[in-house]
Formats: sequence, structure tokens, C-alpha cells
Amino acid sequence: MRNFLLFLLLWLCCIPQMSAKRLVDNLPMRSTVISGYDNPDTVRAAMKRRPLHRVEGIWAFPSDGASVAIERYSPPGTIGDEAVRYRMVILRSPCRSLRPGTLMGYLSATSKPGVYAAEIYTSGNGGATLSKPKSFTLTLIDDAHLSFRQHSRKVRVNLWRLIPYMSRINLRISDSDAPSDLDGCTRVFPRPLSGPVEPIYL
Repeated sequence: MRNFLLFLLLWLCCIPQMSAKRLVDNLPMRSTVISGYDNPDTVRAAMKRRPLHRVEGIWAFPSDGASVAIERYSPPGTIGDEAVRYRMVILRSPCRSLRPGTLMGYLSATSKPGVYAAEIYTSGNGGATLSKPKSFTLTLIDDAHLSFRQHSRKVRVNLWRLIPYMSRINLRISDSDAPSDLDGCTRVFPRPLSGPVEPIYL
């Protein structure tokens, strides 16, 4: 019986990995630095010279003032596969050791308009490197707001169902009612069609 329970738990843990389809490229285990992002004005000028997708532009995180560029890119060996890929690159960070041009994440378009699969670094070592990539879903709420929702992998097993005569006992765990999509950023460039994110009072 003990061996059966162990096998069952291992099998249930493997189900998400076997069935999940990769919608976005894997990040390296540690971040790299990309040249050409030292000057936000240069990045902005380059964006002005080409048509932008809805998610492309410069975005700011209201919680800490960091800003990132989201742009299309084609990794080596993928030209012509018609997949739409984006990368998120740091322009400014409250952590001074993080250099402009530090790769923060990858995004890919999904079948839902304005919804993107993403893999984003979630931790830093206090220095110039980001690590611990996690899966996210990014959603354009409107043309000025981009929300982030981190995925969590949960396995729930009701062991009571495996014990004879205990099938009537039920254990329920309720999730927190806190909203899961409050993290995110606001558009800086190009300027949202709906106007500034916060009104200016004269």
C-alpha cells in the first residue's frame, strides 16, 4: 500500500510536466546583458521608426519605478518559423547593480488577443544577475495597462479516498481571495491613446 501511494504521488506530480505545452521560449538559468539599451532615448527613437505590435513599447512598474522595453526579436535559427516572439529588457532599475540591457523575460503571443505567455526572472542575487525564471500570463487590460499573473503548480491528493470506510470524509482547501493580477506595469511609450495613466490636475 505504501509503495502504491508513493507511485501515485510521483505520477500526479509528473502530469503537469507531461501535458504542458511550451508557449514561450525557455530563459537561460541566469540573465544576460544585451547591448543597445543604455540610452532610453535611443530605444524610443528606434521604436518610432517601425510599426509596433500592441504589447511593444516602454513600460514602467508603478511599484518601484523600474522601466523595461518590450520588443519583437528572432533568436538565431528561428527566422522564418513565423512564431511571434518578444523579449523584455531592463532600461532602468531601482537596483543600481542591474545594468540597462539586462534580459528580464520572454513573451509569446497566444490565441487570445492581448494575452501573452511569458517566462520572467523572479529573483536577483543583489548584484548584476537575475535568476529563477517562472511562467506568467501577461494581459493587456487596455492600451495603457499590462497585468502579470504568475502560474503556480499545485498537486492536491485526497488521501482519505484511498482509505476504506473513510470516503465520506472530505477535506477542502480554499485559496486566498486576494486578486492574482495586481502586479504589472503601465505604458510610457508610445503614449496611450486613452491619454496619460494618471490625470494631471492644474
